[in-house]
Amino acid sequence: NYLLMGWAPTLLWLFVGRIIGGISASTYGIANAYVADTFPPEKRAQYFALLGAGFGTGFIIGPALGGFLGEYGARTPFYAAAVLTFINVIYGLLVLPESLKSGNRRAFDLARANPLGAFRQLWHYPVVIALLSVYLFYMLGHLALPSIWAFFTIEKFGWSPRDIGVSLSAVGVAMIFVQAYLIRLVLPMWGPVRTAVVGLIATLLSFFGYAFVPVAWMMYPIIIVGSLQGFVVPSLQSIMSGHIPANAQGELQGAIGSMSGLVAILSPPFMTQLFSWFSSDQAPVHFPGAPFFAAALFTLLALVLLLRTVAGESAHTVRE
Repeated sequence: NYLLMGWAPTLLWLFVGRIIGGISASTYGIANAYVADTFPPEKRAQYFALLGAGFGTGFIIGPALGGFLGEYGARTPFYAAAVLTFINVIYGLLVLPESLKSGNRRAFDLARANPLGAFRQLWHYPVVIALLSVYLFYMLGHLALPSIWAFFTIEKFGWSPRDIGVSLSAVGVAMIFVQAYLIRLVLPMWGPVRTAVVGLIATLLSFFGYAFVPVAWMMYPIIIVGSLQGFVVPSLQSIMSGHIPANAQGELQGAIGSMSGLVAILSPPFMTQLFSWFSSDQAPVHFPGAPFFAAALFTLLALVLLLRTVAGESAHTVRE
């Protein structure tokens, strides 16, 4: 992907590279499956969060590094990314041990090695299917942030590219703190279910805050509250992985990755069109925060569904 984007003589070759890049997105699912294989259920959430913190750190360092290397040519950052990826390949081949024990392996089955096959297998675990629905609604709302953040802050406050960059850095730093440190403190006290609930409530409050924020400086306190959304995905992953046998952890993470891909197709166009309509002269009311309001409603659905799932599972356990 990176070599093709660096070399691409035409736009077509650039798209070929991006298709390969989409395929390589499965790396995240594999990394999460590695965590599930390596750590006991009660410790998985904090290590899922640590992976998220690593991603967030890269999200801060990567653009800065890319901007610096771009001074030496527009293609240079892509070649540098290819070198970093190659280092990862070598590390994986020569240093990183296999996490899946031989007793937990099974033969490759093409019927299961696709999104539909994976979801079909997961139907045997109703709690997991319900939590995947929670994840779906949460992510539908979450993707409002990267989709319209720059448009919203320009429309609402007239922010400059520097202002937008500083705010996004603040988001990244706050998320890293939550996922690399804070979640390790709260998980032993609250457990993954309560941690996920707190994260969803904080996400809900932050989206309502963004939707109706009156002045620019208030964006930063809202960012602090919203950073607790870093509790949500690691906790949900931990709960789901605890309901799945050891030889199906990769299948679960693949299903989660497929769900993420689906949401990434659906949410950004919806959020940007919603922003465009409510920021236009044709809108019945000027409300550039409409996508965040919609994101709050999606988050509310996720919260209600999570609470119902937990309540239903508790009732089932009592009956047993």
